[in-house]
Amino acid sequence: MSSNRIVIFGGTFDPPHLGHTAVISGLRRALGLPVLVIPNGRPPHRPEPGADAPCRLHLVRLAVAELDDPMVMVSDLEVRRPGPSFTVDTVAELKAEDQERGILLALGSDAALSLPQWERADLVVSLAQLVVFDRLGAEQRANRVIEELRRSGLPVEGAEAVEIEAPEIESSEIRPLLEIGDSCPGQLSPAVLAEIRSAGLYGAHVGGSRSPHGIIASA
Repeated sequence: MSSNRIVIFGGTFDPPHLGHTAVISGLRRALGLPVLVIPNGRPPHRPEPGADAPCRLHLVRLAVAELDDPMVMVSDLEVRRPGPSFTVDTVAELKAEDQERGILLALGSDAALSLPQWERADLVVSLAQLVVFDRLGAEQRANRVIEELRRSGLPVEGAEAVEIEAPEIESSEIRPLLEIGDSCPGQLSPAVLAEIRSAGLYGAHVGGSRSPHGIIASA
């Protein structure tokens, strides 16, 4: 197995939850490669996130730190880049940094199914090998999604389906719970929950003083 390969796992992470970190750990176990987690700056195909990009980046760093895995890293590439966060620009930038690097793009089966509608999807899959993951115990769709992408005309030769163990958690269900003061047990890591509360993100309780990250830190 080439040592010059990396898996990228992107998303809005609004907020990052234990389902996200379980997916990251599952990708590490299934593929045995470093994982680069990339929060987007401005998602092009969804409403404005509940927290701004620097806040979400900081929360992702807190969540990833709790994994205590030096082979999982967080990139601010999309947060720094102006304009909408298109995956094609991210993959192209990472490839330009190292032409010999093999890039694997990890997508859940639902996200992968929408790939033909992405900006320059053909270039995305020519620059990165697609990895479609299913959650253990869920309906197995990854192989069917890959076949559907092939039928759509996308060049996804070499695409891989993997099964990982991760709970079904949705950020969209967590945000309203935070607003009413719920601690979201089993959904958020303690560090992420504490920072959300101290920063007053998603309508949660505000307390403390502003940190260098632009986020309110506990006193």
